[in-house]
Amino acid sequence: MARDGVGRDLDRLRQAYEDETNKRLNLSLRGREKVFGEPEELSTPEGREARMTSMSSTSPCGPGYEYIDAPQSPGKTRHRAVYACYSLDKEMEVLVIGMRDGSMIQYDGVDPLLWDVLKNSDSTHDFIELYLDGAPWSKTTYQNLPRKRPEEFQLGAGQ
Repeated sequence: MARDGVGRDLDRLRQAYEDETNKRLNLSLRGREKVFGEPEELSTPEGREARMTSMSSTSPCGPGYEYIDAPQSPGKTRHRAVYACYSLDKEMEVLVIGMRDGSMIQYDGVDPLLWDVLKNSDSTHDFIELYLDGAPWSKTTYQNLPRKRPEEFQLGAGQ
């Protein structure tokens, strides 16, 4: 599927923004380790790596969310859903569907088992019709996605 120049530019801008956000977070975490004297095991490369895997700049939903490319309906050429994210903190139970036009749809209270069902599904549309039909949803933005522990995700922001 060929992308137009505008789409590539938007992808580059989004990646640059996410990279900058990730750099700030890394600096904040290093500063926190020094200031608050986090335990030695959290300061090891393995401990930092484990913490950072949930904060990858590659996730379109940002830190605290696992994501997948949205399952695509067979036989269709223009799919509306591009990606799906689910909160790593399973107590939040937040599912986010990223749409082709850049908008995000948020479903609250989605059981973690349904996330596994979506990951193994052949179609995001069929999944929503089968399991989420009638469930309340709302449009959201990257900035408004819920974060269970905002102090971990907001370090360095606005300071």
